[in-house]
Amino acid sequence: MKIKVYLSVAFLCCTLFALGNSNRSAKDTVNVEEVEYRFALGVQLGTDIGGAIPFPFSNIPHPFNPRPQLSPSLGVKLTFPLVRHWTIGAELTYKKVAIDADARIKNQRFNDEDRGVVARFTGSAEMGMDFTMLEIPLYAKYTFRNEKDRILFGGYFAWMINSKFDIQVNKGYMMDDNGVYSGPIVDEPLKINFNDILDSWDAGLIVGYERRLLPRMEIGLRVSCGLKDIFKRDNQYFDYKMLHMRGTLVLSYNLFNIKPSGLNPFKHKIKDFN
Repeated sequence: MKIKVYLSVAFLCCTLFALGNSNRSAKDTVNVEEVEYRFALGVQLGTDIGGAIPFPFSNIPHPFNPRPQLSPSLGVKLTFPLVRHWTIGAELTYKKVAIDADARIKNQRFNDEDRGVVARFTGSAEMGMDFTMLEIPLYAKYTFRNEKDRILFGGYFAWMINSKFDIQVNKGYMMDDNGVYSGPIVDEPLKINFNDILDSWDAGLIVGYERRLLPRMEIGLRVSCGLKDIFKRDNQYFDYKMLHMRGTLVLSYNLFNIKPSGLNPFKHKIKDFN
């Protein structure tokens, strides 16, 4: 299924690129001084590597062996130049960020529904996190003098459409919430999910670098860091926060420019930096 998704997206991007080159208007080749300020509307394809990480970082289990799951993200973007080297932008992206991992868990609280108590476990565990979201980044870009390289910084808001966080403890032992030993985990794995206490939104900071490959095509690398715990405030199972942290690879293509009707307050003209 994933192979079909990637092939379909790749075909779409190639088609858009071919159509864009075949229908390029005169404004793509006119003199630099004749290009006016315009909104640039584009599409994006990318993928994310990362997940939710314990914070402070001293709470990251050891050993911890992550296995990121790559999924395509699809989005649209709108950018607008302010002055010669500065641009502002906004995006709307649908994405899935997932990661599996093996780890050694120590003294983790959970709701033992079979006995109706809050207990703790220590042992070797397998965990899986899966977040499907709509993300809205807002940022500013600075274009260097070579007119190809850019840096960006800003923030993002994300609405979690579907979230999962599962843990399976294969070997270890259990205690009650007071630290009293209550038995080993040997015969059957202990399966726990924290889906009910995951929050429905996230917000954080984003920084990145972009390189213009062609007049309408760009590739970029980004790093984003959440500022909000993935769990609801009233959760009673974690003694620390978990924050979204991920790296993103993005390929974008500007479909066309839009000249705002009656809105061009600038006194001079620049080259299209979008």
